[in-house]
Amino acid sequence: MDMSIFLQLAVSGVLLGGIYALVAFGLSLIYGVVRILNFAHGTLLAVGGIAASIGFTSLGLSPVVSAVILVVVLGLLGRAFFQFLLQPLQSRRHTEMEVGMVLVTVGALLIMSDLAAFLAGPTPRSIPIRFEPLEIGDVILSTTQLYALGGIILLTILLQLFLRKSWFGRAIRAVSQDPLSASLCAVPGKALHGNTFAFGCALVAVASVLYAMMFPVDPYMGFALTVKAFTIIVLGGIGNLTGTLIAGILLGVAESLGAFILGSEWAPAISIVLLLFLLIVRPQGLFGSKAA
Repeated sequence: MDMSIFLQLAVSGVLLGGIYALVAFGLSLIYGVVRILNFAHGTLLAVGGIAASIGFTSLGLSPVVSAVILVVVLGLLGRAFFQFLLQPLQSRRHTEMEVGMVLVTVGALLIMSDLAAFLAGPTPRSIPIRFEPLEIGDVILSTTQLYALGGIILLTILLQLFLRKSWFGRAIRAVSQDPLSASLCAVPGKALHGNTFAFGCALVAVASVLYAMMFPVDPYMGFALTVKAFTIIVLGGIGNLTGTLIAGILLGVAESLGAFILGSEWAPAISIVLLLFLLIVRPQGLFGSKAA
């Protein structure tokens, strides 16, 4: 493989992996605190990307404005979804709760996908905003993708600071690490569960806008994104944002190289192969300990 082609593929993979990591951030926080595997998580990105595309092409909204609006809308939607559909299941027996939450989130995935297809059509959409490309030797870099990468890095840094410095962030970390000790320290568990679920959904809003700027989105792509987010969480470790970012980049580069070598139809299978391999060889993840 020519070095310029390899560098081009690596850059595209890093950008794609950064988007995957943003999706996985929210899912990792939700599972780490609330212990819910939200199968509709990736569908939120698809719906948000479609909404941002319509806002840009029909209403003239800039991606930044769309991201701000979607953060609020998806956050409120996530809070209501948890309070009215998921929280009542937490009073059930463990098995009933687990099965019920899987059924509810999978049902939400199907409903949101069909509703988005009915309202906006099944045709893939994107945010057609383009800047002049940047050429470095034989490597051509999309300025749009570089802006998106800058946004990913900035959001990751701000998220790390928020989780380390704010009361809400410290409460999230405390509950994810030791729920019993956190409750003894008067951390309000039920309210924190709902707010964490809403916060995780709000994070997807930014990822949806960045994804739509670089790739087309369609209503039925959500489940594949959720599977990739699960893979990244297992690979990077639950609650480990740095590990999640590195794992997302590794998956993105692997998909980019795999699609070039094997064909684009094999790209979705790469995440499944990585997940199965990791579960067998190192189930605690690349950055987790055996005790975890």
